[in-house]
Amino acid sequence: MNFAESIVEDAALSWFKELNYAVAHGPHIAPDELHAERKSFSEAVLGKRLRDALLPKLLSGEIRVKH
Repeated sequence: MNFAESIVEDAALSWFKELNYAVAHGPHIAPDELHAERKSFSEAVLGKRLRDALLPKLLSGEIRVKH
């Protein structure tokens, strides 16, 4: 059985939406766009989004970092 990338992507985006993740259309946040969130497509992690999602949980103690 073969899967098209778009099928997997659509399923993943649906799951993320159910988990209340903010989903953005790739071309809108692409490098060199007005609302770019990365300098190049090789950046797999959107650092600001990750910090914005984790910081409140770290500050509230909802999640903790083991040393």
